[in-house]
Amino acid sequence: MGRSAIALVACACARAATLEVRLEGGHLVVAHKDAIYEVAPSHDVYSCSWADLSSIKGGATIDQIERAIEPASVLSFYHHISLYMCNSDVRPDRAHAAGEPFDCLVRPTFSGCERQLFTWGAGMERFEMPPGTGFILPRLAILQVHVKHPSLDGEPIEVAASLSGLRLRLSAPDVKPFQYFQLGPHFGMLSVPPRAPRYKVGAVCAESCIRQALRQAKVEFFEVIAIRQHMHLLGSAAVTELIHANGSVEHFGLVRNFSAYNAPVSFLPTPLHIRAGDALQVTCVYNSSARAHGTMPGVSLHDEMCFSYMIMHPPLPDFTGCWHANENFVPNPGAPCAAICGITPKRQLARANFQNGVKHFTLPRGPWSRAALDPVYADLPDLKTCATPDS
Repeated sequence: MGRSAIALVACACARAATLEVRLEGGHLVVAHKDAIYEVAPSHDVYSCSWADLSSIKGGATIDQIERAIEPASVLSFYHHISLYMCNSDVRPDRAHAAGEPFDCLVRPTFSGCERQLFTWGAGMERFEMPPGTGFILPRLAILQVHVKHPSLDGEPIEVAASLSGLRLRLSAPDVKPFQYFQLGPHFGMLSVPPRAPRYKVGAVCAESCIRQALRQAKVEFFEVIAIRQHMHLLGSAAVTELIHANGSVEHFGLVRNFSAYNAPVSFLPTPLHIRAGDALQVTCVYNSSARAHGTMPGVSLHDEMCFSYMIMHPPLPDFTGCWHANENFVPNPGAPCAAICGITPKRQLARANFQNGVKHFTLPRGPWSRAALDPVYADLPDLKTCATPDS
């Protein structure tokens, strides 16, 4: 099936697709089949399908992931393809037949299906885990396909693909398991002003969140082996920092010249160990010099995002993401910001409820100099103070 670009109703949706789940040698293909994506300017398509993987041999893991997009001529229209894991007690939404595509923005909004197994992004080739490691294959998952319009204006287009999904190589169950971990700011905190050549947005994973997760996992440290920075068209640079209780800082995932069209997963030279007392911080840098209007967070490439994705061991279902929210989003007057120790900020904030107030902590700063790292980062703001629910 080829691609055509024609005038359409600007629905930003998918049609005529079915979900295909098939074994292909030692690989599992999970993909939309014969999909037609109707994409309007500034209105990208996010199309999801429930994927029942229960027929796959129990205990299998995944050690290699690559795109399954056909024909090759439509590849440039794809921003990402994600696979979200569902908890064992989740049942498919009755409003959608198994495999029937439905619209979904940012992430599937089904409770218990918020955890990313992996995300293929534009510019990525085949991704392979180190020998003896892998991701746990879930019983139920949600496939998400993001198809984008190439410009801010012009006519809506139709992108037709015979296959849109992922090809997963299955491996033995007795490997060292890893998970995808997401660090980024509360969406409401991300706003890029116009004509700003070097605008920065930062996000913190509080020490208390890490300590709590370590206790839950009953381990001394989390191990990070790879990282991927994620922004959209205004993104120019990014860096993630591991901030130790003694004031020392380790930076990793440094991208000096970011491109939304080429943002691969990068393995670290040596695994990074995150221990009790540590905090994480990501900083995204944007260049809006050529844009006359402000840019808000959103799902289109012409909106913005700021995420640092890490591959981490051990897997912990309740700690696949970490956030912080500033005073505009904390339901407690006088608190400068709040830690959110989970992938779903609204649920975490509601559960904490801040009935006992919040306690403040300061991110330690030693003699380490950002200027020594790179002049681009010499004037980055420090997110020194945050608040976290009493544990």
